Amino acid sequence: MSIEVAEFPPEPMLRGQISFGLASVILGFLGFVLWLMTADLSGAVVASGQVVIESDVKKIQHQAGGIVGEINVRNGQRVAAGDVLIRLDETIPRTNLAQIISQFVQATGRRARLEAERDDRETLVLPEGFAATSAEAAEVASGEQRLLTESRTVRRQQVEQLRERIGQFEREIEGLTAQAEARKRESALIRTELKGVQELYDKQLVPLQRMTALQREAARLDGESGSLIASIAKSRGQIAEINLQLLSIDQKTRADAIKDLREVEAMLSQLIEKRAASLDILQRIDIRAPQSGYVHELAVHTIGGVIAPGEAIMQIVPDTEKLAVEMRVSPSDIDQLSIGQKTVLRLSAFNQRTTPEVEAEITRIAADASREAQTGATYYVIRATVPEAEMKKLAGLTLSPGMPVEAFVTTESRSAFTYFAKPLMDAMHRSYRER
Repeated sequence: MSIEVAEFPPEPMLRGQISFGLASVILGFLGFVLWLMTADLSGAVVASGQVVIESDVKKIQHQAGGIVGEINVRNGQRVAAGDVLIRLDETIPRTNLAQIISQFVQATGRRARLEAERDDRETLVLPEGFAATSAEAAEVASGEQRLLTESRTVRRQQVEQLRERIGQFEREIEGLTAQAEARKRESALIRTELKGVQELYDKQLVPLQRMTALQREAARLDGESGSLIASIAKSRGQIAEINLQLLSIDQKTRADAIKDLREVEAMLSQLIEKRAASLDILQRIDIRAPQSGYVHELAVHTIGGVIAPGEAIMQIVPDTEKLAVEMRVSPSDIDQLSIGQKTVLRLSAFNQRTTPEVEAEITRIAADASREAQTGATYYVIRATVPEAEMKKLAGLTLSPGMPVEAFVTTESRSAFTYFAKPLMDAMHRSYRER
């Protein structure tokens, strides 16, 4: 049995190998540290989105709604700006307008009559050419003039009747005055006679009955004179009342005209507003395309169907607008984004091997976060536009709104040491805060 003894290299050679190994490790570590401190790594925020129209799809609505009369388009059809998309039935709006115009014509004629009554004129003063506007206007003008004439005739008859009564009372006063004068003269004669009889009675030349008979006659005449004077005063009072009635006829007519005129003026103001609104509805009978594009999501398919006010009728997808990309970004990444920041877009709807990536620029960042209704997740909406030079890379490809897009938004470059050290520093910071 033989024992083999291993041979070790000489001590100086072993020492050299160890030193070389240690030096290699130290140099490698120092190189790694140097790389960590000096190497810049570009970051990116990854977001998903879709192609949209830069100025958004145009939603077609109608302010007042109505009944569908004609449908001139279908889904996917291209339309030019100003084309009639849908025509509403105009029967009801035109009927309403005709009623409003009729009420306006009648109110205008009535206003002219009331103004004539207020100003005590015999004829109407109507707007120039009023009677020639329509047969109804001519009839209204004639009817209101007839009413004015009849009203003035009735008032004139009332005045004549009252003046006739005044004449009757004046003649009655004349008769009563004549009677009072006669009683006055008769009373004077009786008193003269009574004076002579009194002297004879004092001398006992006539009996007492003769003197008392004259006294009774004088008293009767005085009573009749007083009654006649009272009747005259009563008649004069009735004349004064009739004169007040004469004044009140014109005053009441004027006051009633002014009161009714205020109501008519208010009615005319309302009718003017209603007429303007009705004309506006008629002008909106034709629902036209606001700009050229393609019909999308047409919601009306039945002639005679009802469109509710403000209801979405269809959408027009513009074909002359620039395309943009709208993306959703997590709230944790929003602080790394800013207007003008560059982003790389990858159109996942096309063949990735043949479709180049294009660069875009962020042009809009939402001011507040939005919330997904189904999942409850929050996100920020950002929008990026593609320059014309980049769009040329997609020559031959057709972009349509709704196509999916992957976006890589380039963020600020940081050293490798920052990437490795940040999680550790954040963990230490949270640990100290918890303590």
